[in-house]
Amino acid sequence: MKYKLNLNNIVNKDSLILFITLYSSLILGFIFNEDSNGGAYLDYINQDIIVNKFKENFINSFLNYDNFTTRHSPILISIISLLKKVNINQDIIRIIHLHICLILPIIFYLILENKYSLEIKDKKKFFLIIGLVFLSPTFRSLSIWPDSRILGLIFFLISILFFLKFDKKKSLKYVYLNIYFYTIASYFSPNFAVFSIFFFYKYLKFFGISKNLIKIIIINI
Repeated sequence: MKYKLNLNNIVNKDSLILFITLYSSLILGFIFNEDSNGGAYLDYINQDIIVNKFKENFINSFLNYDNFTTRHSPILISIISLLKKVNINQDIIRIIHLHICLILPIIFYLILENKYSLEIKDKKKFFLIIGLVFLSPTFRSLSIWPDSRILGLIFFLISILFFLKFDKKKSLKYVYLNIYFYTIASYFSPNFAVFSIFFFYKYLKFFGISKNLIKIIIINI
């Protein structure tokens, strides 16, 4: 599925200046170790202790993960530990994570565009609104200090995007993509697993008891 963003249609001089300003503020936040939600840095420090345990003995740490006092999924911890094991600097890992998080406002924009079938003049307004995501203390803090919840949210938003595509086109491929991405979201942050109930209810309502519903159940399993 291809999404085309015609920036000439949705970006004017003022919105571009706003975006650059907000992005620059996020980079400055990174440089000065911003923690505007008040808990991201402490979470990161506690997570880093577990990351180092994974780095030292991955198999043993993974199999005994329940012994660690953390509420986070081991997925991001595993990834960071492997990156550290090949001597990738911690700050490089953080800056890569920060730029991955920039996908979130883009997906948010695509969701609004898909949901409301925006006209060009509306797209410019929504582009400005999406820019305000950069002012969210949670977005800023969890982008600067790697956290599995924001990565889970990115994948969950992608799953919503495909659900909206299904809602319009009723194509089974969007069902599969929706399931695939909310599954990934749930592995990064188990909170999102509960939304599978909502999605399944919608698919049951549309497909009824059918071969397609059986396929959906199997894929979920």
